[in-house]
Amino acid sequence: MWFKNLKVYKLKELIKLDQEAIEKSLNSFVFSPCGSLDLEKSGFVPPLGRLSEALLDVVDGQYIVCVRFEKKLLPMTVVREQVAEKIEQYTAEHNRAPRGKEKTELKDSVMLALIPKAFATHSDIYAWIDNVNGFVYVDTSSDKKAENVLSLIRKALGTLPVVPLDVKESVTTVTTNWLLKNQIPSRFELGTQINLVSTRDENKTVAAKSSDLLEDDIIQHLRGDKIVSKLSLIFDNEFSFMIDDQLSIKRIKFSEDIVHPEENDNYDQQEKDELEQMNSDFFIQTASFRKLIPYLIEQFGGINEAE
Repeated sequence: MWFKNLKVYKLKELIKLDQEAIEKSLNSFVFSPCGSLDLEKSGFVPPLGRLSEALLDVVDGQYIVCVRFEKKLLPMTVVREQVAEKIEQYTAEHNRAPRGKEKTELKDSVMLALIPKAFATHSDIYAWIDNVNGFVYVDTSSDKKAENVLSLIRKALGTLPVVPLDVKESVTTVTTNWLLKNQIPSRFELGTQINLVSTRDENKTVAAKSSDLLEDDIIQHLRGDKIVSKLSLIFDNEFSFMIDDQLSIKRIKFSEDIVHPEENDNYDQQEKDELEQMNSDFFIQTASFRKLIPYLIEQFGGINEAE
């Protein structure tokens, strides 16, 4: 399983982690599917899927969990249609339209009838705690989903004192200057995508895809009233990603040499069983991200410790 996004949080203080105690705590919040009257449910599932029943995977000191979110699909058009029918029926029977509480009760009765028939979909979001370096990572591009994952981990552990990663210098200002001055940090290469936004009108944006993000058209935009809002980069020739003005990391894609390494005398892909391979993938990713994040922090002036 390869991560696609990263929301990064800073631990305000390191926490006491005991593998056996954590596994026991996670079991109190294990995922169970939606019941007949549930619209949403969430809980922990094994991060290694069918390969292990454990709700916690520990790889090179990284504590990895997976949270499953299940949601019933209940189209509001269907709800509105059936509520309208109920109101029409009520009006015919009582010679008047339903009022406040009566109307609410009619809608509730419709929901109770429809929820058991609704289809359920689920999504899994991985997260891991780096208690050595003091970070928590969540594989999502959504702030709300990340907060929901952190909330569930916090309930299970009893504590998770984190804040969103914040840096001293503006990500937008720094990345814009990289391009204007053609001074890309040594461990980065420019990718192929960029988004610009006007400093005068945030509704005016430019999205470009090019093999050369230093081309004249893009630089002219930056010399005008545009600044970088999103920029794709390649780190250490290992993986590409898009960074935005909020320091969110999206569209992560590892190189094919890493995802599908060539067989040689030291590395025989075919000899690895599935469990070993998945933990190997986790190790590669967490090791790479633990190199990337400190480097990013350095480029943007360090962590903003201000309360």
